[in-house]
Amino acid sequence: MRDIKIRWNLLLAAYCLLLFSTPIFAQEIFVSESSSIRNDDAYVIIGKIDEHILLFLDKADSYELKAYDEEMKEAWTKDIVLENKRAKILTISESKDDFTIIYRYNKRGKILTQARRFDAKGFIVEKDTVSMLPNRGFYSIEDHTVSEDRRFVLIYEFEFNTRIHAIVYDVQNMKTVLHKVFSINDLDVDRDFVEATVDNKGKPYFIFSKDNRRTKRDKNRFYIISYDYEKQFAEEVNVSMSGRVWFDVQFKYDNLNEQMVGAGLFLDKRYTEATGYFYLKFDTKNADTQEIHFHDFDPKFVVRAIGKETKHRSIGEVSVRDLVLRQDGGVLMVAERNRFYSRTGSMLGNAYAPIENQSFRMDYHYEDILLFAIHPDGKLHWNDVLQKRQFSQDDDARFSSYFLMHTPRSLRFLYNDEIRYKTTINEYLVGITGNQERNSIYNTETNDVSLLLRKAKQVAANEAIIASERRSNLKLTRLVY
Repeated sequence: MRDIKIRWNLLLAAYCLLLFSTPIFAQEIFVSESSSIRNDDAYVIIGKIDEHILLFLDKADSYELKAYDEEMKEAWTKDIVLENKRAKILTISESKDDFTIIYRYNKRGKILTQARRFDAKGFIVEKDTVSMLPNRGFYSIEDHTVSEDRRFVLIYEFEFNTRIHAIVYDVQNMKTVLHKVFSINDLDVDRDFVEATVDNKGKPYFIFSKDNRRTKRDKNRFYIISYDYEKQFAEEVNVSMSGRVWFDVQFKYDNLNEQMVGAGLFLDKRYTEATGYFYLKFDTKNADTQEIHFHDFDPKFVVRAIGKETKHRSIGEVSVRDLVLRQDGGVLMVAERNRFYSRTGSMLGNAYAPIENQSFRMDYHYEDILLFAIHPDGKLHWNDVLQKRQFSQDDDARFSSYFLMHTPRSLRFLYNDEIRYKTTINEYLVGITGNQERNSIYNTETNDVSLLLRKAKQVAANEAIIASERRSNLKLTRLVY
């Protein structure tokens, strides 16, 4: 009896060891058949609607909608007909039951912006004209952005350095809620414009930077233009940089806490190196609530970030990639170390070839991810370095960097371990307190894919769709945790 008890205890211990040494999170991978694409073809992963994954293909002279089932087998294909075969697709906004395409084209000297809503089978159910403007053709910047809940689309254009043409479109109700022209003065748009955003109530924000130079650091500030629907006029807010010069920055509207937040890196002496981070916020209804906080990098963190001992407390070749909003009003700032070099190669292979026979080629290095979790008061909660090394040539770094998946309790950073055909997809699983785990989740050789993780689309808390491009063939990969 004693021997039986000992053997049972050993068996139980072995079972527990096996249980806790086995990865808790398993992945399922489904890959579609390949579709032929040309270099000038574009595509958009719309997402999951009515149990199908939808893909929109923008070809040279036609538009096509493909549907895939949960195993990524093609269910059906449908041609999408728009008024103009050369329309410019601005954005595609999806909901649970349908999706809306907003696009623009020229017609008889006018620029028409249209919205078309389609059901899950690709049949049109509603249409609307967003705007019709004369084709002036002298805009320095044309772009758009979408609200966090994807209900509102902000379409904007800068008329040289004098005016902003802004349209806010309500996708849910299929109507234009704002069409205004904002006058701007004493701004160089190409130099001073930072970004634009729109909140979940349809309020647009245009963010500029003024005097971001060491010689004018005392006057350095962010200048924000927004529109108050209740008062029916444009509002202006200045946020001082308190004598600092910023290195890189991103802004995001916090819809939960109803405030604008920004986070970035600032510099001291060298324009090519950041020496610390800053965090700012303000209630857009009360400019007096604005706060901005600066913190120098910790020397130990700098050593971890650049991988060697240094006398300087600075980090070069780094860019702000993402801001993840926290429920308490703080933010997780995600930065990435990256650099690229141009090299000149002769098309004739001759060192004495004339300059017209020279072609520029690029080397891309995308390296460690730097994380800064910042409290609402600007103090550092935690920071960390997620190590990776990615190198590629002449590919515009399309397969480099990472894809960020949001889950209720953690963040998943997915990336190609190496930028080559046979590689491994790795992930960093990062918890809310900074705890991290690194996993290898998929070998691309298994299904003959080259994944563009930067184009991935998260369609559920545990699910993402990732495009693969290889030898003019497009595949979709469904990753399920």
